[in-house]
Amino acid sequence: MKKIIALALSLMMLLGCVSALAEAAEKETLTVVGAFEIKYNPLPEYYTLDADENTDLDYTALILPQSEDKPMMTLNIAFSDEWDGVNTLADATEEDIAAVKADFYEQAELNEGDLSFTDMETAHGTPVLVVREIDGTLASVYTIYLSHEIEIVLFGSDDAPITDADVDAVLAFLSDVDFVPLEK
Repeated sequence: MKKIIALALSLMMLLGCVSALAEAAEKETLTVVGAFEIKYNPLPEYYTLDADENTDLDYTALILPQSEDKPMMTLNIAFSDEWDGVNTLADATEEDIAAVKADFYEQAELNEGDLSFTDMETAHGTPVLVVREIDGTLASVYTIYLSHEIEIVLFGSDDAPITDADVDAVLAFLSDVDFVPLEK
């Protein structure tokens, strides 16, 4: 009887390991040429990723909703000389963060938007800056990784403003992302 129970437990553990490996293998990969790979879980079925531009220093992709009640998003990754040597947003100085906020204010003035800023972290502790226009039509989740600015911009509308759930979904997406530096 003990052997049957031990065999059953061993089989369950083996199946659990196989299941975990299968889940890890399901991640999709986006390569930022010359810098790192981003391994991410597949997007929810109501979104598709449409690569728009991929150069040595920049990557832009549209994340398009299949439903009218979800915001359209863009993923922007760009190398920045200003962030050279900065690994994460946590390494930035107060002056650096003030300059980032000033850039967002400058963009908002072009669109006549009032902004709110919230410092947050993903589930894995990656610091991010969440920037939202007060009217709910635009939000941005911004961070730094290996001298690259990474930003996901959400575009709402008057009929479907950006909700806290939309921002939380982006944070959850970033929490599941693995950044893997490329070997040089």
